[in-house]
Amino acid sequence: MNLVRPALSAFLHWVLPNRLMKFAFLDQVVASGANFLSVILLARALGIYELGRFTLAWMLIEFMATLQFAAIIQPMLNIGPKQPDADRVHYFQAVLVQQVAVSLLLGSLVGAGVELVGVLLGNPGLTGFALPLCAGVVVYQLYEFFRRYLFARGHPGAALGIDILRFGLQLAAIAALPFVWPGATGEAGIWIIAAACAVAVTQGARLFGPMRWDAAVFRSVLVRHWHFSKWLLPSSFMFWTTSQAYLAVAGIMLGATATGALKAATTITGIFNLLLLSLDNFAPVQAARAMHVGGHAELKRYIIRLGSLCMTLMAGGVAVLNIAPDQLVHLIYGDDYQGLGQLVRLLCAPVAVYAFTAVLVIWAAAQENTRLIFWSYVVATPVGIVVAFPMVEYFGLTGLVLCSFLVECIRAAVLLVPLARWSGRSRNEPTRMGEPHSETVT
Repeated sequence: MNLVRPALSAFLHWVLPNRLMKFAFLDQVVASGANFLSVILLARALGIYELGRFTLAWMLIEFMATLQFAAIIQPMLNIGPKQPDADRVHYFQAVLVQQVAVSLLLGSLVGAGVELVGVLLGNPGLTGFALPLCAGVVVYQLYEFFRRYLFARGHPGAALGIDILRFGLQLAAIAALPFVWPGATGEAGIWIIAAACAVAVTQGARLFGPMRWDAAVFRSVLVRHWHFSKWLLPSSFMFWTTSQAYLAVAGIMLGATATGALKAATTITGIFNLLLLSLDNFAPVQAARAMHVGGHAELKRYIIRLGSLCMTLMAGGVAVLNIAPDQLVHLIYGDDYQGLGQLVRLLCAPVAVYAFTAVLVIWAAAQENTRLIFWSYVVATPVGIVVAFPMVEYFGLTGLVLCSFLVECIRAAVLLVPLARWSGRSRNEPTRMGEPHSETVT
């Protein structure tokens, strides 16, 4: 033990050398842990059928958030750190205007669309989701913007504060749900999360400070974000198709109960979100700065360090989940969710490959080479679409997991080959400050 503790401390200092990265992991401990507990409490409060309805409805919010991330947040995380100090405040103000406009637009489209489909189908259970989904889309996107903005500006403690505020309220409300509303439906889960996010948004807006409109800056930022995200937006749609859409396939072919079972199993493997989501908090910013200041060599060193961290944590997590998954499922969810242990084991495989792919995406985005990310989805998505339905028909939920694993392996291969070639050709000298990095990988 005397040797293990110093070695572990040295390793953590190597992979987490600064305050921002340490806070990012601490913040993700809070977020992932709270999300994990939220699903467990919802599963117990709603039952497996209503959990399935909640999951299918929440997919719409996640899909819109994926588009928002591609159009606004990911460009902000990669372009924001490169702004001159004198222009940085005006840049982020312009990005916030974009965020508010996009949130209101997408929220209105989702609410109106769900209401219209429910009326046409004569399904009051569907129309009941229209208003909570509209509110959920708007406040969830604004909440995500403010927490990522605070990380981008180097205020991780403030980001942690609004996360604690949101999840504290959310967990308290879900825990009280069985007592306040016995027999609650999936709509209640959406309303609770939306209300908690709305409170966090008010605090985020206060920390953002006053706004000043500048049309010229807004147009400039809009154009640069478009050049960055024009490949990411279709990539985001394909990401949703190759990941979250599998929940929809399960619902269509196997019913809402199967969707609830898959959601319960993926929540257990959600332990890996501690790693994967924390990367979004700090890694794009750190990688962009490494490329901007130190050039190709410094970016390569950063990616190697980041990859070492990811693979070490993933290996440990997979080992823990494979010890006794059936007992773990019973302990967390009770008797209604028996038989999910093998599904938990299977889900570890695509999640592990996705973690590796996430590092490669950060590598490409640091060079503003979003075209490569786009092509990884172009190659993988048709395979997922073609394979998903026959795999579900013959193998059920196991087929969905195997399909997801295949898609992630294809994406990893498409990203790795050109990035490895670029690494071999890259020069060792630092890139000059302000030199553009787009289209570095061919």
